[in-house]
Amino acid sequence: MARAAAKRRPPVRHDHDRRRHKDSGGQRFEDTLFFNRLRKRAKWVFIFLAVVFAGGFVLFGVGSSNVSGLSDIFSGIRGGGSGPSVKKELKKTQEHPTSAQAWHDLATAYDTDGDFEGGIRAWSTYVQLRPKDLDGLTRLATDYAQRFDSQSTAASLAASEGQTAQNTDFGPPASSPLGRALGSVSDPIADAIGGQANQRYNEALQQLQATASGLVDVYQRIAKLQPKEPPAQLQLAQAAQQAGNASVAISAYQRFIKLAPYDNAVPFAKQQIKTLKSQLAATQG
Repeated sequence: MARAAAKRRPPVRHDHDRRRHKDSGGQRFEDTLFFNRLRKRAKWVFIFLAVVFAGGFVLFGVGSSNVSGLSDIFSGIRGGGSGPSVKKELKKTQEHPTSAQAWHDLATAYDTDGDFEGGIRAWSTYVQLRPKDLDGLTRLATDYAQRFDSQSTAASLAASEGQTAQNTDFGPPASSPLGRALGSVSDPIADAIGGQANQRYNEALQQLQATASGLVDVYQRIAKLQPKEPPAQLQLAQAAQQAGNASVAISAYQRFIKLAPYDNAVPFAKQQIKTLKSQLAATQG
C-alpha cells in the first residue's frame, strides 16, 4: 500500500527545475519577454554599430583634421568634378564641327556648369544638325528661358535706377533767391545718372526682346513637331505673348483650347485671347 501511494504522489519540482521550465514551443518563459529578447539580441547590434562608426572615421574623415571626405562625396553628387569637361568637349567640336554628338555633349557640359549662354550657342548648333530632335529643342528652350529671367531682372534694376535718379540736395535752399534762380537749371549729376540708367534699361529691353523672339522660334519648332500636344501650344502662346507677338499668341491659345477644351487652363487662355485682341484693336485703330 505504501509503495502504491508513493507512486501516485506527484514528484516534487525544485526551484532549479522550475527556472528551467520551458513553454510548449521549447523556450523558457523568461525568453519570451520583450526586454529579455531585446537584451540578448542587442549585443550584435552594438557590434555592428561600432564597426560602422569606426568605418565612418576612415570613409568620411570624421574626428580627424582631414574633413574633406564627406564634402568630396557631396560635391561629387552635385556634379562638381564629375560632370563633362567643357574644355574637352569644346575640343571635340573643333575637331569634328559637323558631329551632332559632339555639340550635344558640349551643350550638356555647359548646362552642367550652369552656363546657359554657352548652352544656347551649343544647342542652337546641335538642333541645326538635328532639327527634329525634340529633346535638344526643349533643352535649348530651357536655356533661353533662363536667359530671359536673368535679363528681366537686369531690366527691372535698370528701370528702378532710372526712377530713383533725382536732383541732388547740394546747393542753396530752394526758397532763397539764388535757389529760385537755379531751380530751372537741371542738375548735371542727376542727369548723368538718369541718362546712364535709361541707356542700360533700353539695352536690357533690346536684349530681352531678342531672347523672347528666339524663345518663340524654338517653341514654334516644338509645336510643329507635336501638333496635337496641348502643352506645346500653351508654351508657344505664352512665349509669343511675352515677346509682344499678339497674333501668334492668339492662334496658339486657340489651338490649345481646341486640343484640350476641358483643361483647367482653358479659362486663362480665353481671358488672354480677349486681352490680346483688345490690344491689337487699340494698336490698329
